[in-house]
Amino acid sequence: MGDSFTFLPMPPRSSKPRNHGITMVIDTGLGLLHTKDQLQICSEYIDLWKLGWATSQLQPPEVIESKISILREHEISVCNGGTLLELAEFQGISSKLFSVLADVGADATEISSGSLEISSDRVCELISEAKSYRLRPYCEVGKKIPENDYEVSEYNERIKLFLEAGAEKVIIEARESGVGVGVMDSEGNVNEDDLSAIIDGIDIDSVIFEAPKKNQQVFFLKRFGPEANLGNIAPSDVISLETLRRGLRGDTIEDFYFVVGERHLHKHGWRD
Repeated sequence: MGDSFTFLPMPPRSSKPRNHGITMVIDTGLGLLHTKDQLQICSEYIDLWKLGWATSQLQPPEVIESKISILREHEISVCNGGTLLELAEFQGISSKLFSVLADVGADATEISSGSLEISSDRVCELISEAKSYRLRPYCEVGKKIPENDYEVSEYNERIKLFLEAGAEKVIIEARESGVGVGVMDSEGNVNEDDLSAIIDGIDIDSVIFEAPKKNQQVFFLKRFGPEANLGNIAPSDVISLETLRRGLRGDTIEDFYFVVGERHLHKHGWRD
């Protein structure tokens, strides 16, 4: 960045590889040029890149492999969409999926049962199997259809179970719409009572909240701080989210820039 844009002190931010402050992007089928353009401006802010749903099945294999290679060069983990795992599991070929992911250079996998039912015990087995392929397992909890969703107590139990089984982190479902699923109500607002019950007794750094909408991102950042783990972020929204994390936007400026930023200024001797 040129000197003209370095005059403003920046609030601190954790650096890669991150254990918290993770931004997980959902890729709904980007081409290579679009992916490269996005990475040119925001790769340092992306930690996990999900090839959404089963979109990888509709793209040329060489494009997927090239995309994964580029992402890994930028220190971004890559995983499949949970739907792909569910389809593979129901055909008895989840091991083949793990093998293919490892072969094409992915370093992670999403294990979910949002559309098709997979028992908790089986999910735990899949966690272990994924690790045998040197894939980091991210488990998603929640159903994509509201009437099929779990009670909050079951969310809590499953999160704890999957973490104990070795999941890298557990993702709380909100879909790409962010409406009517998990802790989101029918208007896309967070149900705070449900949220409190779901995460009771759970280390917040071990959870990724899917938060595709800005109001949801603002809520989680204000509730848990600028290093909250957020997922299902559109590639085009990565910079937008990062401004929220650093207090460079009106929604969080008083929460993070004038609080975290002041500490940063004092530390570097820029303010008495």
